[in-house]
Amino acid sequence: MIYNQEYALCTDGSVERLQALCDFLDERMRDIAKETGVVDTLKVALLAALSIADDARRAKGETMKLDEAIARRSTACISILGSVD
Repeated sequence: MIYNQEYALCTDGSVERLQALCDFLDERMRDIAKETGVVDTLKVALLAALSIADDARRAKGETMKLDEAIARRSTACISILGSVD
């Protein structure tokens, strides 16, 4: 159940994972409705989708920064190891 509505959903993966995603979305929608006072389900769903998309984009940016830092450190380590004879 997501935001007081039942949906017939199918998955090729784990049913538990799908349920956890539904629970996450339900919680996000309820939080947004509470914070904004919006009552229209479609608007709440859109705001939740935008919020989740923003989280994903931020996480992707952080991952890219970490990947770059790891690449720089790996290059430095290779350089150090290459100079040791």
